[in-house]
Amino acid sequence: MNFLQKIIAVWQKINVVQRALLIAIILAMGAIGTLLTYWAKLPDMQILYSDLSPEEASKITDKISEKGIAYELRNGGKRVYAPSEKIYQLRIDLAKDGLPGGDKGGYSLFDNEKIGISPFVQNINLKRALQDELAKSIQMIDGVSYARVHIVSSEQALFNSNQPQTSASVALKLKPGYRLSGTNIAAIANLVAGSVEGLKTENITIVDSEGQLLSSQANGGTAANSAGTVQDYKERVEQNLANKVEQMLIAVLGPGRATVRVSAEVNMISIQMVTETYNPTGKVPTKEETKSNSETEPATSGEAGKTLAGGIKKDETSTTEYLVGKTVEQKSSVPGTVTSLSVAAVVDLSPAETNQPQTAGAAAKIMPLAEVEKLIETALGLNLKGRDSLKVVEAKFYHPAVIPEDIPSPKKLDYIAIARNASLGIMAISALLVLKIFTRASKKAASEAPMQLPAGAEAIGMLPGGAQSAEPVVVRRQLTEVMRNNPDQARKLFVNWLQEK
Repeated sequence: MNFLQKIIAVWQKINVVQRALLIAIILAMGAIGTLLTYWAKLPDMQILYSDLSPEEASKITDKISEKGIAYELRNGGKRVYAPSEKIYQLRIDLAKDGLPGGDKGGYSLFDNEKIGISPFVQNINLKRALQDELAKSIQMIDGVSYARVHIVSSEQALFNSNQPQTSASVALKLKPGYRLSGTNIAAIANLVAGSVEGLKTENITIVDSEGQLLSSQANGGTAANSAGTVQDYKERVEQNLANKVEQMLIAVLGPGRATVRVSAEVNMISIQMVTETYNPTGKVPTKEETKSNSETEPATSGEAGKTLAGGIKKDETSTTEYLVGKTVEQKSSVPGTVTSLSVAAVVDLSPAETNQPQTAGAAAKIMPLAEVEKLIETALGLNLKGRDSLKVVEAKFYHPAVIPEDIPSPKKLDYIAIARNASLGIMAISALLVLKIFTRASKKAASEAPMQLPAGAEAIGMLPGGAQSAEPVVVRRQLTEVMRNNPDQARKLFVNWLQEK
């Protein structure tokens, strides 16, 4: 009996429910096999480039199509995916073509400049190139995803002295969750002003994508204004002082065993004071006048008692004016002075966990709490008798369990891999069901099949009295031959005899 005949025999022996189940299993296995074949042919797609403009994505996909490589566009066409085994080679090949080059040409605008272009177009291209280069530099700042720069400069006139000043505008698109401080805004303004001749920082306007004016946060010459708003300056002072204390405590207690918070009261009032001090003892002559009146005696002759005319009368007067000395002292108080500090700290003074036995009480601590308070007071220069305050609390810090490095971090679910494994499991279960159905049907068909006995044995097997009518020697020979040639049929023969009895 060949394989096809066996299948037909099994098909005839199973019932309708088993036939329907068998057909469904075969169809399911065929569909799953087709899907597995399709999934096996799909490449492992990895990200090639992200945050692309439509123009760049179009150029990149055209180059990939020319090479006959499959690709995918996701995230609204801003991301291009390619097979993982060709990622690096594609990036090298696309870099030869200058892709992705960005939508800002920069000075590359002059690479393919035509001969005979007018000076007006050259000036426009020069301004465009400068704007693009500045935008590229601004986009290198952390938190800025996109930038545009517009420069307005007036033409040089020979006989016009009242020319408008050069100005610029910068539009920024920030990444989600980022906020530029006043220092960053001031840096952008100085970057643009230092790149354009005749441009001053006060003539630069900076706005974000939400329409908020940012350049006002960087205006002014005081220390607080250069750092941003008053709150920004206050936070910077507090963070700087807290970091100073935490670094000192980490060196003694170890990492993750001290937390310090500082609240500073900052005086943001600017005062200019002029003091004049007079010195009565210090006299400075400013004016001196001298008047003199004198009279001379008249001359006498040789004769006795005879006086000659010619006598002169003179008066002398001296006047001196003095100015009282004074001292002029001018003082200017710059805003940003810290007037008081409030410090709160939580420290863990328990020793590190070791195998050595630890003593109880104060001896088990790394250092006394009073010494920690003295260290913080000295490091920050606190005046606890004045307006400053300090509070240090000792507590056991919570340390999460450390995950061994050899255990890989959980990855995102790969639904395609899950579907493949599930399909393989379904195929295995279906194969077991089909094997079980065929096994039962084969056993049933074999039990019901007619036995092939040698000549003379049919009468013995079918007729209960056949063994009595035949010769004992003949019966013994026939049974021996049947048991030797076909033991299974001999066993079934004896079973039939027992059932008939």
